[in-house]
Amino acid sequence: MPRSAISRLALLLALAWLCFQQPARAEEIRIGGTGASLGAMRLLAAAWGRTQPAHTVTVLPSLGSGGGIKAALSGAVQVGLSSRPLTEAERQAGAVAVEYGRTPLVFATALSAKANGLSQPQVADLYAGRSNQWPDGSRVRLVMRPRGDTDADTVKGLSPAMRQAVELAEQRPGMAFALSDQEAATQLSTLPGALGTVTLAQIRSEQLPLKPLALHGVAPTAQALAEGRYPMAKALLLVTTAKTSPAALDFVAYVRSAPGRRLLADAGHWVP
Repeated sequence: MPRSAISRLALLLALAWLCFQQPARAEEIRIGGTGASLGAMRLLAAAWGRTQPAHTVTVLPSLGSGGGIKAALSGAVQVGLSSRPLTEAERQAGAVAVEYGRTPLVFATALSAKANGLSQPQVADLYAGRSNQWPDGSRVRLVMRPRGDTDADTVKGLSPAMRQAVELAEQRPGMAFALSDQEAATQLSTLPGALGTVTLAQIRSEQLPLKPLALHGVAPTAQALAEGRYPMAKALLLVTTAKTSPAALDFVAYVRSAPGRRLLADAGHWVP
């Protein structure tokens, strides 16, 4: 081979090597949606970031499920977070959702509370206003979620008696309502005698000072949920679109990988 050709080949190989050595273009991956997912996403982002230092993941404050889906469709976030299925209109607009795990929805109270569990009739009496006391006689203060909220609908679905009880509570004057998962957690941890719903995943991933109560003698664990013994669950979904970047899709793949699944399991998720 002529010397000039060898020189050109060597130059091309050197340039190719330099290109290969260049780090991937840094990208900020913005994630947002339901508050129930935020703590776990921060843990996953930190773990993924150790393997992908070129990129950063920003987990936004709670947008709610609807807000997260809208943000994904508009491109304001690369990955939306939802605790409800997509509507037909959202699917038609280009949203794609994949469930990454389920977590027990629990009745929770402050760590200092003496109660460790409640029966369904006791919970129904509290919501219906037939009782306002913990088993030790101290006052219960309900923290409600708005009508139509996923948590409220899940509690109503426990039984016809629970549906009637929650609907009575929704109409009772002076009730405390939390508009987001984070607001619910704050009220439950600071309001004396508070009782309301939050997910086991949120308690663990955010290290909240809350006690998840057994329901009718069944502790709200991911294993009990998987075995069908615990009745209340929240399914959690990742929402992407055709415009989601390759780096963001790589993060989604990590969430569903073996290391991601182990992290989710440690944080109170059942990953089917």
